Amino acid sequence: MKITNLEKGEAYNLKPDTQIQVERTNPFFNEYGEQTTPLELPASERNRRILGFPDSFGRRVKMTATDVAIQDGEYFAQCRQVVLSAQYKGSISTSFYINDGSFYSRIQKVKLKDIFKGEFIPGVNTVEEGINFCRNLRNNSNEHYGIFPILFTDDSGRKNGANYKFMNAFGKEKVLKYTRPYEWMPELPSVIGFHPDLSGDDCDFYNAVQRIEYVNEIPITLAPGYYMSPFIRANYLLKRVFAYFGYELQENFFTQTEPFNKMVVINKVMDVLVNGKIKVADLVPDITCADFISVFRKKFCCEFTSDEGKRTADIIFLRDTLNDSPKIDLTHCVTQEPTLSYKSENDYKRVTLAASDKVDSEISDSYDDLDSLVKANPNAYFDPVDGAIYKTGWSGDFQVTVKVAEASQNYNTGETLEAKEIKVPEFIPEFRTLSYKDTVEEEDFNYDMGKFLYVGEYQSLNSKMVVATEPKEHTSEKAEKQKAILAFTYLSDGRPEGTISAYDVNAPSHPRIFDYALHYNGPQGIFEKFYREYDLLLRNSLHDMKVKLLLSQSQKQNLPSYEKVVIRGVPFLFNKLKFTLGGKNEPVESELYTVSLMQPAISAPTINEQLKAMDVKYKWVGKETQTSVSWEEYSAANDERNKTFVTIYPPLPSADYVGKQYGKQRSYTERITKKGGWFRHGRYEYTRTEVWLECVPL
Repeated sequence: MKITNLEKGEAYNLKPDTQIQVERTNPFFNEYGEQTTPLELPASERNRRILGFPDSFGRRVKMTATDVAIQDGEYFAQCRQVVLSAQYKGSISTSFYINDGSFYSRIQKVKLKDIFKGEFIPGVNTVEEGINFCRNLRNNSNEHYGIFPILFTDDSGRKNGANYKFMNAFGKEKVLKYTRPYEWMPELPSVIGFHPDLSGDDCDFYNAVQRIEYVNEIPITLAPGYYMSPFIRANYLLKRVFAYFGYELQENFFTQTEPFNKMVVINKVMDVLVNGKIKVADLVPDITCADFISVFRKKFCCEFTSDEGKRTADIIFLRDTLNDSPKIDLTHCVTQEPTLSYKSENDYKRVTLAASDKVDSEISDSYDDLDSLVKANPNAYFDPVDGAIYKTGWSGDFQVTVKVAEASQNYNTGETLEAKEIKVPEFIPEFRTLSYKDTVEEEDFNYDMGKFLYVGEYQSLNSKMVVATEPKEHTSEKAEKQKAILAFTYLSDGRPEGTISAYDVNAPSHPRIFDYALHYNGPQGIFEKFYREYDLLLRNSLHDMKVKLLLSQSQKQNLPSYEKVVIRGVPFLFNKLKFTLGGKNEPVESELYTVSLMQPAISAPTINEQLKAMDVKYKWVGKETQTSVSWEEYSAANDERNKTFVTIYPPLPSADYVGKQYGKQRSYTERITKKGGWFRHGRYEYTRTEVWLECVPL
């Protein structure tokens, strides 16, 4: 065996019959990559010199990882060497990180923003050029950047106006006309500065010109370019991360599959353009490279594999591995009878998925799992258009729809099986309706302008906003670290939009536009698309098997740890593949997992199975009758006079309720009928109004 320091171009002195044990871990089951057990190098003059005299008392230079190559017959691997300890005239303890282990050892402490330090978007040197750059992104064709409107928390302190602040708002000024209730009064206009209407040639970004905004009711003058920002493509960001560490990320599922090929990372910086140059670092999350890659690993149940020699990286998915047929038969490598360890019934698990950060919710109640949600709301149903969960109630004979869970609701069925918790280090946005409110002659009205992604509070990194009524500068927002926020981009009737849904939320018919969504629940959600196969394994398999394998040098070089293998006709997945380099080739015990499902196999319920309101064959219909009654009946009604109907939420409709009235309510009212003019005594009329629900077949 030969170990060469690539930086010095020299091989280390090794003890006779030096042997290294390598542990090649399956990335789907382990948080660290391929590495060796510590190796004791002799503290020879040659080794000490090559490693920079690590045993020296007076050393003041930090020990850093070194690039080395290990060769043993056919086996060859480039890796990273880390010195653990050193003793003069003794030994130098060192470990080697190979392939994936080498890559992950490089990225742990490097900030994503450091990759783009001092880098600006080319061709943008003035605010107007920055605005033009953003205008050119609206066709959603730029390879590196996209743009669409998002909503921020409204901190204006004003009662009238939009209910959210917005970034990248594009449209034109719109004059609303509010008609007074009396014919003789004129129509009174209310002007909305931004309306997402693209007809005509007068459309532009709302903030392409100087504007006045309010923070805590204080007017602030904004120069052109505020509240505008491009969003960096997620694939471009991944590519740049790997390139920074010297790897080429191969074409993969995310680059080849719609809508992931145009997925972006949202930033919340409202003053990206204001200095005339766009810092690329302002567009990326304030996290480490390892954390950013972990967003993909955790959210999509995928792993990044690297080849240290070729300096390439690729992306693999557990679902693909489980669906593929085994390609390697290791039966002839077994040197001793394997040992199988079976789980008890209490050891099986199920997947739960949750985001580490969410926006503030519109809902007063929250539920940790779908089981408790259904118990509190038996008629709840999932709306795939926006990914949220709703329930239907009735106020009189009017149907009322209430949201009971956000699109960011955790995936958690609530079953008794122990949970395998997957925490995704991301920030999930939500759909909110942008509305405009105004008061005209003491009359209020609201105007809805569609649904957009809401991301919470904005950030200002490059400026202080000037208060219009004061000479001093005013900072409206405290600094906050940016988190990873993923969103799909698409064109809706010519408008660039951002979404976490598989449906077009603003198109009249809400068509399905993608096969994937970024929320966790639902048929197009993350669990069903990426995690169901893993969940099935956790519920029914993954028993431990230990077996001693004698591998050839070629197998040591090429046998992947993440693909299925066959032993005596039975498929397995490696947990940890172990072998030795150097010395005499001896069998080493590896750890594997079973993938065949134990019977009776159980699987996670679909959302339709949990939210039973989605598959009912009946529906509730509101009914109302109005009957004229006598003064005596009205007088005897007591508490039912002028009673306001309460909203009721009925149970699931079924055949048992057909032909029966449910939730009947009654209210008595009186009114004066004017007879013969305004100043003559009117006649009293009394009415009984009854409302109830009837169950009918769909």
